[in-house]
Amino acid sequence: MTWRMESLREHDVSALLDFLRTLYALRDLRRFRCHLISAVPKLVRSEITTYNEVNCESRQNATVSDPPDALDFPDSHRIFNQHIPEHPLIGHYARSGDPRVLKMSDFLTQRKFHGGGLYTDFYRLVGVEHQMAAMLPAASPLVIGIALNRGRPDFTERERLLLSLIRPHLVQAYENARAVTTMADDPAAAMNAMKHSGRAAIVLTRDGRVRLSSTVAEQLFSKYFGSRRSGGLPDHIKNWLEHQHSLLGGMKPPVPLIVDRGQESLTVRMLPDCDQVLLHLSEQVTAIRPQGLQAQGLTMREVEVLTWVARGKTNAEVASILNVRLRTVKKHMERIFQKLGVESRTAAAFRVWERHGLKDPVDVNVEEEYFISCTQGGAHLHRKACA
Repeated sequence: MTWRMESLREHDVSALLDFLRTLYALRDLRRFRCHLISAVPKLVRSEITTYNEVNCESRQNATVSDPPDALDFPDSHRIFNQHIPEHPLIGHYARSGDPRVLKMSDFLTQRKFHGGGLYTDFYRLVGVEHQMAAMLPAASPLVIGIALNRGRPDFTERERLLLSLIRPHLVQAYENARAVTTMADDPAAAMNAMKHSGRAAIVLTRDGRVRLSSTVAEQLFSKYFGSRRSGGLPDHIKNWLEHQHSLLGGMKPPVPLIVDRGQESLTVRMLPDCDQVLLHLSEQVTAIRPQGLQAQGLTMREVEVLTWVARGKTNAEVASILNVRLRTVKKHMERIFQKLGVESRTAAAFRVWERHGLKDPVDVNVEEEYFISCTQGGAHLHRKACA
């Protein structure tokens, strides 16, 4: 399965920024779902947009749609559930956990799609000819995702790229919403369960005092900031929190704190809720590991070439860095495309960053971020405005 990745236009970047400025606003899961299905069509045209939670074992689908009644016709819910095993996207995501944005036409020709019961009994009745979907994290047998539907034409590769670029942000915003919902549903139970869970989180009072922190969060704080004195927060965290509260006061979404330690980084997000604040911590490896790429059939030299391409270098720059001919780099790229099943540099680079769970260098950031650079002389906090 291959496709051509296209470059973005100037208005696409503007639309991405507008989308991301609203995505990270504090929401529980219910409000997150509603916002998502109304906001994504402003980025990629969709006549019917749905948020779906599909249980592949019980063949049940809980869905929220925009417009709200777009999928309503007599017995529509039962009919769709009956055809869940036939749905190529649901089946593929359930089997593979593939994080890529995929289209119905990646699996079925229009003729084959029209010949199945899924189309005849359901999609034909609501005017859907084409579908594109992005998945969110879920444990089997659940498949969670957002589906964009329309009549004609099919979704373009530029539109696929747009949805692919926002997917990592959708995942993080979804995790934020889950954390907010957990705290709101039963704060006492959540706090008791969190202490020894695998979640890296710290619960603060509104004035910044630590009420509770999980074992994983304590380990990460110790690793990146050293021991917490008297159970308090590091000054860098305090300063960052003050800025977050000022953003919320100005009706702006919170921005993450990123602590960079060379090959590793820590991301801290603030999730305010009523009389308390939840800090959500996540750690990422920021170096590309050759083993992961070699496992996909690449030679060591191809790994070197692709690593530099994923970091934004041109073929000519890669040739200069590796002290080889430009023609040699081009040949390496041709073999890389073939082995990875892609057709462009952008697709190859995206595969690298997604494979490693790293931040894609072409991601669009939310307005600004706080960074801490850790050196032998100590940790230094500074703010970076994002284009």
